[in-house]
Amino acid sequence: MERSSIVKVIALMVTAFGIGIDFTGALMLVPAIENTFDADITSTQWVLNIYALFFAMTMVAGGRLGDMFGHRKMMIIGLSIFLFSSIMCFVAPSLDFLVGARALQGIGAGCVWPCTLAFGATKVSREEHRAMVMGLILAGVTTGNVFGPMISGFVVNLGDWRLFFLANVVFSCISMATALILMEREKTHKQGEHIDFAGMGILSFAVLLLLYGLDVGADWGWTSVPLLLLFFVSAVLFLLFPRVEKRVKEPLLLPQMMQNREFLITLGLNMFNVSAAFVGLLYFPQYMQKVLGWSVFQSALGLAPLTVLLAVGSIISGTLYNDFGPKRLLFWGYMCATLGAASVVILPAGLGYFQILPGMAMIGLGATLTVGPSGTAAVCAVKPERAGLVGGLSFMTHLVYGAISVACATAIMYVTSLSSLRERLSAAGISMSEADQRAINGGTLSTASAQDVLNKLSTTEAEQVRNAINAAFDSGMNMAFIFATVSVSIGVLLALMLDENKLHKVES
Repeated sequence: MERSSIVKVIALMVTAFGIGIDFTGALMLVPAIENTFDADITSTQWVLNIYALFFAMTMVAGGRLGDMFGHRKMMIIGLSIFLFSSIMCFVAPSLDFLVGARALQGIGAGCVWPCTLAFGATKVSREEHRAMVMGLILAGVTTGNVFGPMISGFVVNLGDWRLFFLANVVFSCISMATALILMEREKTHKQGEHIDFAGMGILSFAVLLLLYGLDVGADWGWTSVPLLLLFFVSAVLFLLFPRVEKRVKEPLLLPQMMQNREFLITLGLNMFNVSAAFVGLLYFPQYMQKVLGWSVFQSALGLAPLTVLLAVGSIISGTLYNDFGPKRLLFWGYMCATLGAASVVILPAGLGYFQILPGMAMIGLGATLTVGPSGTAAVCAVKPERAGLVGGLSFMTHLVYGAISVACATAIMYVTSLSSLRERLSAAGISMSEADQRAINGGTLSTASAQDVLNKLSTTEAEQVRNAINAAFDSGMNMAFIFATVSVSIGVLLALMLDENKLHKVES
């Protein structure tokens, strides 16, 4: 590979690294953000969910806009948005402001990522170097996934979680400079491209309403009329989506794709593999911090069995796919993830870190065997000219279902832990109002509201309450992983249904 190409690939890897640290690094900040804004987990989960949702829904449009107006131009626009929103995260005066800034970050990343991949796929001089370049770009983003939690832990130890977003600012500036200096302007662009804004808007709004309903359900009441109306509108929009897709010129899901059995199965395989990994990335660090009392940096190191396997998996999955084929990889990958999620539920809380260690390793191994191969299988299920569209769709499905999984798991976790806390306080003879129970539910006892509750108690009662909260958090986390276990087990069935002999023979 020529020296100029090597320099460009390194620049793309830096861009990918910046996107990678943002996703996993922000997860480690959740307890610190709860403390700053006196919030609970049902609210702070939006720091992850809103980013994943807007990243996913922008990505297909970002790729097509890059085709229409130039990947270099869209990359610079996306990096500018990402830079601006990172500054907004750094100065955020409230949780709502932070969530809005994270949504904007997702839009920026959704513009940058497909254009980064497009540069890697099209700007190498020799065809045989393309796979290696794409692997290096993916290695950049997954390496960022590993280092993101460590950067979070370091800045929290310095005393301010906001410093994490300055890392985003630094990498955005470096990436913008390299794009301006090293990337050539494209002189020709695709003509006649259309973007399905109607479909993306309806799908985004449907998912957003569903996530919001799962967020406020515990406060509004799960059978309350407003909440049921919210879920009803979300369901109507989901049902409306395929009808709209039939009317637009270039839909996200082409009709022939919807009639393609293998494509639908592979799209499902791209969905369910993310459930255990997303739930684990959110709750494993919280368990280490809130129950085990570890620092953020210690938690980042403790999370390494999951993040390192995720990073290594993206690099080797291509070789495994060619050697073993998608069916076997996906079946055993989903089996590993299912057993890993189940082990968190089965192993006793008294084991401490070793309660979650086998689960982290098995979920990480499962993701290694499923994430890359499921995306490759989806691309192989359609004609080559649809490969770019399907690649974007599979990753979009991956992120959207990940956000839904986190919201569902968090709703289950919150309700279960609150019920467990109520029972344990009653058994200990401690009387506490519903509002005070909600203030301490979830395990973050350093918030202003939680401290007010603890100050009302004697030293003995406060210790009993801390023990009850830890036990309640563990009960809630177990229920969240029961949901994850059921979710990923669906992938086992889908893998058995996959006919890999048809992947390269479909007419779509």
